Order: sequence, then C-alpha cells, then structure tokens
Amino acid sequence: MNVIPPLEITDGRLTSSTIAEPDAGETEWSGATVAYALGDLRIRKTTHRVYECVAAHTSAASPVPENNPTQWLEIGPTNRWAMFDTLRNTATVKANTITAVLTPGQRVDALALLGVVADTVTVSMTSGATLVYSHTESLIYREVFDWYDYFFNPFLTKPSVALFDLPPYTGGVITVTLTVATGNVECGACVIGSAEYIGQVQAEAESDVLNFSTVTRDFAGGIATIVQRRNVPKTIQSIFIDKVRVNRVRKLRDDLAATPAVWAGLSNSSDGYFEAMLILGFYKRFSISLRHPQHAVISLELEEI
Repeated sequence: MNVIPPLEITDGRLTSSTIAEPDAGETEWSGATVAYALGDLRIRKTTHRVYECVAAHTSAASPVPENNPTQWLEIGPTNRWAMFDTLRNTATVKANTITAVLTPGQRVDALALLGVVADTVTVSMTSGATLVYSHTESLIYREVFDWYDYFFNPFLTKPSVALFDLPPYTGGVITVTLTVATGNVECGACVIGSAEYIGQVQAEAESDVLNFSTVTRDFAGGIATIVQRRNVPKTIQSIFIDKVRVNRVRKLRDDLAATPAVWAGLSNSSDGYFEAMLILGFYKRFSISLRHPQHAVISLELEEI
C-alpha cells in the first residue's frame, strides 16, 4: 500500500494552465454597483472559488463574497482549480487538451490522476533545462475475453493513472498533459506528493460501495419509486507491516486525520485489481494490531470523497 499525502497546490505552485480564470461560462464578481439576483454565480480569482447569490442585493458597500455569507454561498472551485481540490469530487473540464505546469518547490516522487476522461496522458519533469522524466500512456483499452468481445466490445478509457517513480529533484518542474481526439477532457484530481509505503496488502481485501440511492414504496408495497444517486467506493484491507515502520505509520495516521490522500493498494496499473484498490479519500478505520513480535497488522477502511 502506497499513500500519497497531497501537496497543496497554491498560486506559486501552479506555474501555468491552459484553462483561463475566469473560464468560458464563468463571470468574475465586481465591486462596482452591480445588482445581483438570487442564483447568480460569480467567481473570485483571489480565492479561486465559485459563489452563488442567496440574497438579492447590489455589490456597492457589500463585502466580497468570501466575507459575506449572508448574501453569497461558496459552492466549489473554479474550473481551472477544480482538479487540484482534494476536498471535493469536482472536475476540471476543457475541450481536447488540458496542460498544467506545476513547480512544487520541494522534492516529490509520486503523482496520481483520478476521475480522468482522456485518450492520452503525458507527465514530464524538468530540472533546469534538462528533461529528467517522461511518461506517456494511452488510456484507451478494451476488455476482450472472447471473439465476440474482440469484434464488438466498445473501447473504453482508464479513469486513473498513478506514478511512483518521479525523480525527487528539489527544483523539478512537472508538466501534465491530457488529450482527447474529440470532445472534452476531464480531470477530477491531480495529486502530487512524496509517497509513503505502509506495507503489503493481504489477500481477501474488499471493494465495496456506499449506495446513496433511495427506494420508496406505496402503502401496499406494489409501486416502487427509485431515486438514483452516487455510489461512493470504499475498500477494506489488512496490511502487513514491519515492526520498524510502525512509528512512522502512526505519524502518517495522525497527519492524515480527516485529510484526503491517494491510497494505492497495488503499484502495478496493469493488475486487474488496480482500479478497485485505488482511492482518493480518507480513512474510516486505521487500527494497528501489535500481536506479532516482528510484524504489525493494519486494519484499514477507506472511503472515497
């Protein structure tokens, strides 16, 4: 199990992006005497957030939206910043290509992209003028189990990429490019950081979901009304860890309390269980059993954001 505690992407770390702010369909809040109606949406470039007007007013003499909760409700990040917001399951969307250049300002060795809709991903790192890392991967695949699948099964795209081999250069600059031949590219999360290995996931791990759909029936039980809502993935696994790593893992557990991170139960993306064991989320249970003299056993339950 590798864990990537997310490095916060700030203005200084997002060197450039092909997505403007405000992007198409976004309007910046104005401090001039402008009338705002109920339901109007405005963005603030200083906070990179979108706000909804919840009380009709003019902006004259009114505080900025982030300081005016009685008239504005913060509803999420702008399109440019949605892919870097690990506290919400929002996505950055753009036609054909998304390119973002990140300057972490410190050593990082791992990167994960989740909630991706794209044909191809390229991740590169430069140090000064030198290219020190490059990875290009086609996300197009097809599940073929027989001849019928070979001829008729549709092509799909992989929704996730996890890389754990970035060279840890202090001054590294990372460029992420996602492309699609036609339509929109989407990226739900782009996470960089220094990965922590916490142990070997054991057999009998579980992939489960929290089903938020509802079913109501009439008084006789004959007519059912179904409201479809999102399934939230979760995993349950046991992990063997060497005794010498226990204190380091305990510190990681404290650091990640109520903090989303990328949890990768497998490092081989070609493994059939890879996607099922990859979660951007938080732990609901993280107990460490010390019953063995040389190895501890972690009971870990994860829930996606």
